[in-house]
Amino acid sequence: MSVILGHDEVRQSFGEAMHENRLHHAWLLYGVKGIGKASVANDLAALFLCQSPDAQRHVACGQCHACAMLHAGSHPDLSRVELLWDHTKKKFNRDINIEQTRDALAFLALSGLKSKRRVLLIDGANLMNNQAANALLKGLEEPTDGSLLLMVCHDLMRLPATIRSRCMMQACAPLNEAEMQQVLDMQGLDKKLHELAIDLGQGSPGRVEALLDGQHAKALLAWQKMLESLDKSDIGQMQQWLEKHVKEIPHDLITNMVLSAAHQAMLSATSWEKSSAIYDALLCVASWPKEVVRHTLRPAPALLSYILQLRSALKIRA
Repeated sequence: MSVILGHDEVRQSFGEAMHENRLHHAWLLYGVKGIGKASVANDLAALFLCQSPDAQRHVACGQCHACAMLHAGSHPDLSRVELLWDHTKKKFNRDINIEQTRDALAFLALSGLKSKRRVLLIDGANLMNNQAANALLKGLEEPTDGSLLLMVCHDLMRLPATIRSRCMMQACAPLNEAEMQQVLDMQGLDKKLHELAIDLGQGSPGRVEALLDGQHAKALLAWQKMLESLDKSDIGQMQQWLEKHVKEIPHDLITNMVLSAAHQAMLSATSWEKSSAIYDALLCVASWPKEVVRHTLRPAPALLSYILQLRSALKIRA
Protein backbone atom coordinates (compact mmCIF):
# COMPACT_ATOMS: atom_id res chain seq x y z
CA MET A 1 0.00 0.00 0.00
CA SER A 2 1.32 3.44 -0.90
CA VAL A 3 1.56 6.28 1.60
CA ILE A 4 -1.10 8.90 0.86
CA LEU A 5 -0.66 12.37 2.29
CA GLY A 6 -3.37 15.00 2.29
CA HIS A 7 -6.29 12.93 0.92
CA ASP A 8 -7.54 10.95 3.91
CA GLU A 9 -11.11 12.25 3.53
CA VAL A 10 -11.39 10.83 0.01
CA ARG A 11 -10.21 7.41 1.10
CA GLN A 12 -12.51 7.46 4.13
CA SER A 13 -15.53 8.48 2.07
CA PHE A 14 -14.87 5.66 -0.41
CA GLY A 15 -14.20 3.08 2.30
CA GLU A 16 -17.35 3.90 4.26
CA ALA A 17 -19.53 3.79 1.13
CA MET A 18 -18.04 0.45 0.16
CA HIS A 19 -18.48 -1.00 3.65
CA GLU A 20 -22.13 0.12 3.74
CA ASN A 21 -22.87 -1.27 0.24
CA ARG A 22 -23.74 2.16 -1.18
CA LEU A 23 -20.69 2.68 -3.37
CA HIS A 24 -21.34 4.79 -6.46
CA HIS A 25 -20.22 3.13 -9.70
CA ALA A 26 -18.14 6.11 -10.92
CA TRP A 27 -15.74 8.24 -8.87
CA LEU A 28 -14.06 11.36 -10.21
CA LEU A 29 -10.94 12.54 -8.35
CA TYR A 30 -10.03 16.05 -9.43
CA GLY A 31 -7.45 18.67 -8.52
CA VAL A 32 -4.20 20.19 -9.75
CA LYS A 33 -1.65 17.89 -11.30
CA GLY A 34 1.05 16.30 -9.17
CA ILE A 35 -0.70 16.09 -5.79
CA GLY A 36 -1.11 12.29 -5.68
CA LYS A 37 -4.56 11.73 -7.22
CA ALA A 38 -3.39 8.73 -9.23
CA SER A 39 -1.87 7.19 -6.08
CA VAL A 40 -5.18 7.67 -4.28
CA ALA A 41 -7.04 6.05 -7.18
CA ASN A 42 -4.64 3.09 -7.13
CA ASP A 43 -5.31 2.57 -3.43
CA LEU A 44 -9.07 2.80 -3.93
CA ALA A 45 -8.85 0.18 -6.68
CA ALA A 46 -6.82 -2.05 -4.35
CA LEU A 47 -9.38 -1.60 -1.57
CA PHE A 48 -12.24 -2.48 -3.94
CA LEU A 49 -10.57 -5.67 -5.20
CA CYS A 50 -9.04 -6.78 -1.89
CA GLN A 51 -10.36 -10.05 -0.48
CA SER A 52 -9.89 -8.97 3.16
CA PRO A 53 -10.13 -5.15 3.31
CA ASP A 54 -9.58 -3.32 6.59
CA ALA A 55 -13.01 -1.78 7.26
CA GLN A 56 -11.67 0.43 10.07
CA ARG A 57 -8.71 1.98 8.27
CA HIS A 58 -10.28 1.77 4.79
CA VAL A 59 -7.23 0.15 3.21
CA ALA A 60 -6.46 -3.09 1.38
CA CYS A 61 -4.92 -5.84 3.49
CA GLY A 62 -1.81 -6.10 1.29
CA GLN A 63 -1.58 -9.85 1.98
CA CYS A 64 -4.30 -11.62 0.01
CA HIS A 65 -3.94 -13.08 -3.48
CA ALA A 66 -5.71 -10.09 -5.06
CA CYS A 67 -3.31 -7.66 -3.36
CA ALA A 68 -0.35 -9.75 -4.48
CA MET A 69 -1.54 -9.62 -8.10
CA LEU A 70 -2.10 -5.88 -7.87
CA HIS A 71 1.38 -5.39 -6.46
CA ALA A 72 2.79 -7.41 -9.37
CA GLY A 73 0.71 -5.43 -11.86
CA SER A 74 -1.03 -8.57 -13.08
CA HIS A 75 -4.56 -8.43 -11.68
CA PRO A 76 -6.89 -9.37 -14.56
CA ASP A 77 -9.83 -7.38 -13.17
CA LEU A 78 -8.06 -4.01 -13.24
CA SER A 79 -7.62 -2.07 -16.46
CA ARG A 80 -5.99 1.34 -16.98
CA VAL A 81 -6.48 3.99 -19.62
CA GLU A 82 -3.88 6.72 -20.12
CA LEU A 83 -2.03 8.50 -22.88
CA LEU A 84 -0.39 6.06 -25.29
CA TRP A 85 3.24 6.31 -26.34
CA ASP A 86 3.77 6.93 -30.07
CA HIS A 87 6.85 4.88 -30.97
CA THR A 88 7.15 6.59 -34.36
CA LYS A 89 7.10 10.15 -33.03
CA LYS A 90 8.76 9.09 -29.76
CA LYS A 91 6.35 11.02 -27.60
CA PHE A 92 2.99 10.56 -25.91
CA ASN A 93 -0.21 11.15 -27.87
CA ARG A 94 -1.96 14.42 -27.17
CA ASP A 95 -5.27 12.82 -26.16
CA ILE A 96 -7.06 9.63 -25.14
CA ASN A 97 -8.93 8.36 -28.20
CA ILE A 98 -12.25 6.64 -28.77
CA GLU A 99 -10.69 3.23 -29.44
CA GLN A 100 -9.13 3.25 -25.97
CA THR A 101 -12.46 4.17 -24.41
CA ARG A 102 -14.38 1.51 -26.29
CA ASP A 103 -11.89 -1.19 -25.35
CA ALA A 104 -12.07 -0.07 -21.72
CA LEU A 105 -15.86 -0.16 -21.63
CA ALA A 106 -15.83 -3.62 -23.19
CA PHE A 107 -13.56 -4.75 -20.36
CA LEU A 108 -15.84 -3.19 -17.78
CA ALA A 109 -18.84 -5.08 -19.19
CA LEU A 110 -17.13 -8.47 -18.78
CA SER A 111 -17.46 -10.73 -15.79
CA GLY A 112 -14.51 -10.57 -13.43
CA LEU A 113 -11.99 -13.36 -13.81
CA LYS A 114 -10.90 -13.54 -10.17
CA SER A 115 -13.99 -12.04 -8.53
CA LYS A 116 -17.31 -10.45 -9.42
CA ARG A 117 -15.67 -7.03 -9.46
CA ARG A 118 -13.88 -5.08 -12.17
CA VAL A 119 -12.14 -1.71 -12.00
CA LEU A 120 -11.38 0.71 -14.81
CA LEU A 121 -8.97 3.52 -13.93
CA ILE A 122 -8.70 6.46 -16.34
CA ASP A 123 -5.64 8.55 -15.52
CA GLY A 124 -5.95 11.99 -17.10
CA ALA A 125 -9.67 11.87 -17.93
CA ASN A 126 -9.49 15.50 -19.04
CA LEU A 127 -7.29 14.33 -21.92
CA MET A 128 -10.10 12.38 -23.60
CA ASN A 129 -11.06 13.86 -26.96
CA ASN A 130 -14.72 14.60 -27.68
CA GLN A 131 -15.39 11.23 -29.29
CA ALA A 132 -13.81 9.36 -26.38
CA ALA A 133 -15.78 11.39 -23.83
CA ASN A 134 -19.06 10.76 -25.67
CA ALA A 135 -18.34 7.04 -25.82
CA LEU A 136 -17.70 6.98 -22.08
CA LEU A 137 -21.18 8.33 -21.39
CA LYS A 138 -22.79 5.00 -22.30
CA GLY A 139 -20.74 3.22 -19.64
CA LEU A 140 -21.75 5.82 -17.08
CA GLU A 141 -25.42 5.62 -17.96
CA GLU A 142 -25.57 1.81 -18.06
CA PRO A 143 -23.15 0.51 -15.41
CA THR A 144 -22.76 -3.25 -15.14
CA ASP A 145 -22.96 -5.06 -11.81
CA GLY A 146 -19.66 -5.19 -9.95
CA SER A 147 -18.02 -2.52 -12.10
CA LEU A 148 -16.21 0.53 -10.76
CA LEU A 149 -14.92 3.46 -12.80
CA LEU A 150 -12.20 5.60 -11.20
CA MET A 151 -11.22 8.77 -13.04
CA VAL A 152 -8.33 11.08 -12.30
CA CYS A 153 -8.79 14.59 -13.69
CA HIS A 154 -6.32 17.50 -13.68
CA ASP A 155 -8.62 20.04 -15.39
CA LEU A 156 -12.27 19.62 -14.40
CA MET A 157 -13.66 22.11 -16.92
CA ARG A 158 -12.30 20.05 -19.82
CA LEU A 159 -14.66 17.22 -18.90
CA PRO A 160 -18.20 17.53 -20.29
CA ALA A 161 -20.86 18.39 -17.73
CA THR A 162 -22.73 15.24 -18.77
CA ILE A 163 -19.83 13.15 -17.44
CA ARG A 164 -19.29 15.21 -14.29
CA SER A 165 -22.96 14.98 -13.35
CA ARG A 166 -22.90 11.18 -13.41
CA CYS A 167 -19.91 10.79 -11.10
CA MET A 168 -19.27 10.93 -7.38
CA MET A 169 -16.97 13.96 -7.44
CA GLN A 170 -14.11 14.10 -4.95
CA ALA A 171 -11.94 17.21 -4.72
CA CYS A 172 -8.27 16.55 -3.96
CA ALA A 173 -6.61 19.59 -2.42
CA PRO A 174 -2.93 20.54 -2.74
CA LEU A 175 -0.76 19.44 0.18
CA ASN A 176 -0.06 21.85 3.01
CA GLU A 177 3.51 22.93 3.81
CA ALA A 178 4.05 20.23 6.47
CA GLU A 179 2.86 17.52 4.08
CA MET A 180 5.06 18.92 1.33
CA GLN A 181 8.05 18.80 3.68
CA GLN A 182 7.28 15.18 4.50
CA VAL A 183 7.02 14.19 0.83
CA LEU A 184 10.25 16.01 -0.02
CA ASP A 185 12.00 14.17 2.84
CA MET A 186 10.63 10.85 1.60
CA GLN A 187 11.92 11.63 -1.88
CA GLY A 188 15.35 12.46 -0.50
CA LEU A 189 15.47 16.02 -1.84
CA ASP A 190 18.41 18.07 -0.60
CA LYS A 191 17.29 20.19 2.38
CA LYS A 192 18.81 23.25 0.73
CA LEU A 193 16.23 22.93 -2.04
CA HIS A 194 13.16 22.53 0.16
CA GLU A 195 12.30 26.24 0.28
CA LEU A 196 12.49 26.52 -3.50
CA ALA A 197 10.49 23.30 -3.94
CA ILE A 198 7.73 24.45 -1.60
CA ASP A 199 7.56 27.87 -3.28
CA LEU A 200 7.39 26.41 -6.78
CA GLY A 201 5.36 23.31 -5.94
CA GLN A 202 2.42 25.21 -4.42
CA GLY A 203 1.28 22.04 -2.69
CA SER A 204 2.06 19.76 -5.63
CA PRO A 205 5.16 17.52 -5.21
CA GLY A 206 4.80 16.37 -8.80
CA ARG A 207 5.49 19.87 -10.07
CA VAL A 208 9.00 19.91 -8.63
CA GLU A 209 10.21 16.39 -9.40
CA ALA A 210 12.83 17.93 -11.68
CA LEU A 211 14.67 19.17 -8.56
CA LEU A 212 15.49 15.54 -7.71
CA ASP A 213 17.87 15.57 -10.67
CA GLY A 214 21.10 17.22 -9.54
CA GLN A 215 21.82 18.84 -12.91
CA HIS A 216 18.29 20.18 -13.22
CA ALA A 217 18.41 21.53 -9.67
CA LYS A 218 21.69 23.30 -10.41
CA ALA A 219 20.23 24.80 -13.59
CA LEU A 220 17.09 26.03 -11.82
CA LEU A 221 19.14 27.68 -9.08
CA ALA A 222 21.11 29.48 -11.78
CA TRP A 223 17.83 30.56 -13.41
CA GLN A 224 16.59 31.83 -10.06
CA LYS A 225 19.76 33.89 -9.67
CA MET A 226 19.23 35.51 -13.07
CA LEU A 227 15.69 36.45 -12.14
CA GLU A 228 16.58 38.18 -8.86
CA SER A 229 16.98 41.54 -10.63
CA LEU A 230 14.97 40.85 -13.73
CA ASP A 231 15.11 44.42 -15.04
CA LYS A 232 18.93 44.27 -14.97
CA SER A 233 19.59 40.63 -15.89
CA ASP A 234 21.94 39.73 -18.73
CA ILE A 235 19.65 38.85 -21.63
CA GLY A 236 22.47 37.01 -23.38
CA GLN A 237 22.90 34.70 -20.39
CA MET A 238 19.16 34.13 -20.19
CA GLN A 239 19.04 33.24 -23.86
CA GLN A 240 21.91 30.77 -23.46
CA TRP A 241 20.22 29.20 -20.42
CA LEU A 242 16.92 28.78 -22.23
CA GLU A 243 18.49 27.27 -25.33
CA LYS A 244 20.38 24.78 -23.18
CA HIS A 245 17.67 23.75 -20.72
CA VAL A 246 14.26 24.46 -22.23
CA LYS A 247 13.92 20.96 -23.69
CA GLU A 248 14.82 19.20 -20.44
CA ILE A 249 13.22 21.19 -17.63
CA PRO A 250 9.40 21.38 -17.31
CA HIS A 251 8.09 24.58 -18.81
CA ASP A 252 5.78 25.21 -15.85
CA LEU A 253 8.78 25.39 -13.51
CA ILE A 254 10.58 27.86 -15.73
CA THR A 255 7.57 30.17 -16.01
CA ASN A 256 6.61 29.88 -12.33
CA MET A 257 10.03 31.19 -11.37
CA VAL A 258 9.59 34.18 -13.68
CA LEU A 259 6.11 34.86 -12.30
CA SER A 260 7.34 34.59 -8.71
CA ALA A 261 10.22 36.98 -9.38
CA ALA A 262 7.97 39.66 -10.88
CA HIS A 263 4.92 39.25 -8.65
CA GLN A 264 6.12 41.59 -5.90
CA ALA A 265 7.13 44.23 -8.44
CA MET A 266 3.58 44.29 -9.78
CA LEU A 267 2.09 44.60 -6.29
CA SER A 268 4.42 47.47 -5.37
CA ALA A 269 3.90 49.43 -8.60
CA THR A 270 2.50 52.88 -7.74
CA SER A 271 1.08 53.74 -11.16
CA TRP A 272 -1.75 52.08 -13.06
CA GLU A 273 0.29 52.18 -16.28
CA LYS A 274 3.16 50.18 -14.76
CA SER A 275 1.07 47.63 -12.89
CA SER A 276 -1.11 47.07 -15.96
CA ALA A 277 1.92 46.60 -18.22
CA ILE A 278 3.51 44.12 -15.80
CA TYR A 279 0.23 42.23 -15.51
CA ASP A 280 -0.15 41.94 -19.29
CA ALA A 281 3.44 40.73 -19.63
CA LEU A 282 2.95 38.13 -16.89
CA LEU A 283 -0.16 36.82 -18.65
CA CYS A 284 1.98 36.23 -21.73
CA VAL A 285 4.63 34.43 -19.69
CA ALA A 286 1.99 32.26 -18.01
CA SER A 287 0.46 31.32 -21.37
CA TRP A 288 3.82 30.29 -22.88
CA PRO A 289 3.79 26.56 -21.94
CA LYS A 290 0.40 25.98 -23.57
CA GLU A 291 1.27 28.11 -26.58
CA VAL A 292 4.34 25.98 -27.23
CA VAL A 293 2.20 22.83 -27.27
CA ARG A 294 -0.64 24.26 -29.34
CA HIS A 295 1.30 26.26 -31.89
CA THR A 296 4.64 24.42 -32.00
CA LEU A 297 6.50 27.68 -31.30
CA ARG A 298 10.24 27.68 -30.81
CA PRO A 299 10.25 27.63 -27.00
CA ALA A 300 13.36 29.64 -26.17
CA PRO A 301 12.81 32.65 -28.50
CA ALA A 302 9.11 32.80 -27.63
CA LEU A 303 9.69 32.98 -23.87
CA LEU A 304 12.60 35.37 -24.26
CA SER A 305 10.36 37.79 -26.16
CA TYR A 306 7.86 37.73 -23.29
CA ILE A 307 10.64 38.29 -20.76
CA LEU A 308 11.81 41.32 -22.76
CA GLN A 309 8.24 42.63 -22.66
CA LEU A 310 8.23 42.10 -18.90
CA ARG A 311 11.57 43.91 -18.50
CA SER A 312 10.22 46.89 -20.40
CA ALA A 313 7.19 46.98 -18.12
CA LEU A 314 9.39 46.81 -15.00
CA LYS A 315 11.40 49.80 -16.22
CA ILE A 316 8.39 52.07 -16.54
CA ARG A 317 8.85 54.99 -14.17
CA ALA A 318 6.24 54.98 -11.39
